[in-house]
Amino acid sequence: MTRSLNFQQIQAFKAVMESGTTTRAAQMLNTTQPSISRRLAELRQATGLELFDLHNGRLRPTREGQQLYRSVRQHFEGLEHIETAVRVLRKSGTGVLRIGSTPTLAAGLLPRVIAPFMRQHPSIYINLQTHGTPQLKEYLSQGLLDFVLTTGHIEHSDVITTTLLQTHAVCLLPREHTLTQCNALKPDQLRTQRLILLDENDDIMIAMREHLQLQPGHADLAVETNSSLTICALVAAGVGVGVVNPFVANAFADQLVVRQLHPPIPVTVTLMRAAALAPSMLASRFVEMLTAQSWSDLADPTK
Repeated sequence: MTRSLNFQQIQAFKAVMESGTTTRAAQMLNTTQPSISRRLAELRQATGLELFDLHNGRLRPTREGQQLYRSVRQHFEGLEHIETAVRVLRKSGTGVLRIGSTPTLAAGLLPRVIAPFMRQHPSIYINLQTHGTPQLKEYLSQGLLDFVLTTGHIEHSDVITTTLLQTHAVCLLPREHTLTQCNALKPDQLRTQRLILLDENDDIMIAMREHLQLQPGHADLAVETNSSLTICALVAAGVGVGVVNPFVANAFADQLVVRQLHPPIPVTVTLMRAAALAPSMLASRFVEMLTAQSWSDLADPTK
């Protein structure tokens, strides 16, 4: 080989192989017949191969020409796959959206966004993982999630956090409970109740212990669990009084009574993204829809 090949030579060769003549190849590539002939001559000189012979006034590929065409065809098929992937990415990001969320937000907040988002992008696939905040943060750091929604608190250099929403915890009462007559509940009113609370590492539980001056093994602490959904179900069954974030309370609003707390216990919904990885187009569009939502009814189910 006396010189390097270039794309124009390969493209002209492929067009002639598929059209049969230099004239048709020129039409395919929107160029002139002399230009195609010149590219073929350059390719022949560059490769040192006879790729065609002239038979009855037509170009006929040699065995070497056929073998080279097979290699060229594979190359162009690879380019076509790349172009297809680019079109898919341009339309809907990667086509897969991987969301991490605490169970309460997955049940009480995300359905409102996922449903319209999938109507806009019917061909996408969403993988929704529900775990505690530490596990979600670990998955995010490993690149297994596009973003995370949590009410937990994490500060770390490898994640970027954005406050999505600020609201307050609510108190859940069985439907026939005497405290349903109150519009808002104070710590003194709860101190004598059979309480169903989150475990001691949860931010709401930490605040409840402070407000109620609860000690481990408190006599009126009926149930301690790591699941707000479990608290809702137990309160609905009449086991006791619970305190949860307002989003999960909405899912059980027809089975129990929701009341505000005073002083309020803050609940912050945080969006976490990996600092080392730029978001996909699909993830960016979902977050835009997420932040554009009005959450007033979910943030305060007592209204």
